[in-house]
Amino acid sequence: MARVRLGLRPRLAALGVLTTLITGATVPAAGAATDSSVPGPVILLGTGGLRWTDVTEEHPALTSLQEDASSGWLSVRSIRQTTCPADGWLGVSAGARAGDIKPANGAAVCQDPQVTVTDPGQSGTVGGWDRYLASASDADFDAQPGLLGTTLAANNVSSAAVGAGGAIALADKDGQAPNVWAGSADPQDLAADVDAALATGPQVLAVDLGAVIDPAEQKYKVPKNIPPLTGSYAQPRAEQVTALEQRLEAVLAEIPNDATVYLASLADSGSKSQLRLLAATGPAPDGGSYGNSLLGSSSTRQDGLVQTTDLFPTVLAAIGVDRPAAAVGSVVQPVATDMADADRKRKLLDLDEAEIAVNPIVPVFFAGLIVAQVLLYLAATLILRRRSLPERRLTLLRWLRRVAVLFSCVPAATFLANLLPWWRYENPALAVTGAVILFVVPMALIANLGPWKHGLLGPMGAVGGMTVLVLAADVVTGSHLQMSSMMGLRAVVAGRFYGFGNVAFSVFVTGAILLGVALADTFVRSNRRMLAAAAVVAVGIFATVIDGTPGWGSDFGGPPAIIPAFAVLALLALGVRITLRRAALITAVTVAVIVLISVLDWARGADDRTHLGRFVQTVIDGGAFTVIQRKALANLGILFTTNLSILVPVGIAFVVLVLARPVSWGVRPLQLAYNRSPVLKSGMIAFGVLMLIGFVMNDSGIAIPAVAATVAVPLLIAVSVRALELSDTDPPAATETEEAAAAEG
Repeated sequence: MARVRLGLRPRLAALGVLTTLITGATVPAAGAATDSSVPGPVILLGTGGLRWTDVTEEHPALTSLQEDASSGWLSVRSIRQTTCPADGWLGVSAGARAGDIKPANGAAVCQDPQVTVTDPGQSGTVGGWDRYLASASDADFDAQPGLLGTTLAANNVSSAAVGAGGAIALADKDGQAPNVWAGSADPQDLAADVDAALATGPQVLAVDLGAVIDPAEQKYKVPKNIPPLTGSYAQPRAEQVTALEQRLEAVLAEIPNDATVYLASLADSGSKSQLRLLAATGPAPDGGSYGNSLLGSSSTRQDGLVQTTDLFPTVLAAIGVDRPAAAVGSVVQPVATDMADADRKRKLLDLDEAEIAVNPIVPVFFAGLIVAQVLLYLAATLILRRRSLPERRLTLLRWLRRVAVLFSCVPAATFLANLLPWWRYENPALAVTGAVILFVVPMALIANLGPWKHGLLGPMGAVGGMTVLVLAADVVTGSHLQMSSMMGLRAVVAGRFYGFGNVAFSVFVTGAILLGVALADTFVRSNRRMLAAAAVVAVGIFATVIDGTPGWGSDFGGPPAIIPAFAVLALLALGVRITLRRAALITAVTVAVIVLISVLDWARGADDRTHLGRFVQTVIDGGAFTVIQRKALANLGILFTTNLSILVPVGIAFVVLVLARPVSWGVRPLQLAYNRSPVLKSGMIAFGVLMLIGFVMNDSGIAIPAVAATVAVPLLIAVSVRALELSDTDPPAATETEEAAAAEG
């Protein structure tokens, strides 16, 4: 067997084989090698706790991978906030989120993987397999530990494992792994085991290099009596990385030139949930090769980001075996192959730095957002209840209206802030605050000073339109503004990497419905109800397409809320009552559209499916109830735990007790707005439909109305205040009042 023993760069060819494993794609029939399979063995070198920021010039093997291999970040999120080494290996084994049971009081934070091998090269028994199965059964992710090993055996694929982690990855459903070597922390002994394993000619080899467990990240809480780390884990992080480097260098020297190798850091190094290192070198499943590129997959659609669950289909794709339907994830591919080395490294740094920087900012931001909203409500209450001269009153109302519009621009501005690399600054919190302000101010000026400024709903429509355009442009171009933004997606959470998360969806649809209301109001005022309905339908179709299209919004729970809400608004703009029969028709159309979109996405194949198509497959497999149950429980949990939920009752109370009641000079602001706008009340009904269904259909549903309130309530304040201003200078004409009454009737 030809081996790479001289220099590190030739060894990288071996590391590419493992990347092909991880990137799996849809492939021809199982069993035999196909055009998509790689020429040599597929080798997964697994570790834990390792990051690209650990790599220095003192680590030549890792440095060579960073410079010459395909590189990226691995999102290792498993069934808990932090991922243990066993959890990561189980994710490879099951092709889905899986993990060890939660440690009991007095136990270590993570339990090391164990395997019992009577003779080197013989079958091995994974220790604690019953725990892993019980954990998978309780976790509601439909994980099947042992699925990879069972699939390989069913297709007569030879495999070998070195170390306990490798045995977990390749074990069958009973926890038995064929051809196992125990592995070692000693570099030369580990290399000897790898050499012996390769001598058996396996098509798939999994090697456990050992993990980095950072003592500084451990939380030793007295009530839990968690013992401190001992042995090699008690050494400083840098020393553990150096030891891992030595094992990696020794193993790479034994790997054949034609191998496809993946180096994957599958676990966290302690209590910090962070992105981890991933590298690949050698032939790729599609006939290309890994090297001098970033890594990506269609499960993330983000250059430089891959999930642990992508490794399962990648391994199978590399050897030309169809993946089972129970596995999620997509094949790891070389992407951004035309980037210069410096740009590639900068991209990886940006992904990591933004994710780390935003983590402590998010809770502070949402706390500040809640406080700011409540202060706005209090300020509005004081101004509306205060007795003052008409001239003074108009000045206060004008400023209140403009400030309210400014507040409504904040959510969209948080996404625009990611156009600037705020995370590169010494004080990221201050930098991102400045970036948000930088975009809020011009948005507010456009809304307050544009040609629509004199209209009752003009600023509302302007803010809604700008919000829709920002988020629509983002999802169409890859959801880059949402990644690591304060109201967007988090790579370490691994819930979504593209499309609309619940918070972004709420901002988007709120902007869309308010834009539709403003447009309809303009046409109804000129007695062109058909055009009003057409405008609402156009905005609704646009919102549905952006939100529901696979690869764009990719949102399963969005269209069921958008379609009925806009249908209600269109009918009310036409002056048509909503009857039970019409409500049933709207429901039927909504279901038909969702089914059509989902089935079309499902038909694209496993590797190209988004959340919509994967849900269809889940229904086919009989797991729909589990998914629905998990989402319902998550919704109920968030309902009573998130701080955002306070905005819903506070916002409703403010509207009912302040805007809907008489102010100090005897008029009702909200009623004045209803009297001047023939569509506003209908719009609020449609908005209520949107929020109710959005709440029910999403797994963090309380976030939908809570976040929507940060856009809608300030704009409702602005509209009501504008109606008060106009009542002092331009009382509503009788025809307007009659028209409003007719619209309500």
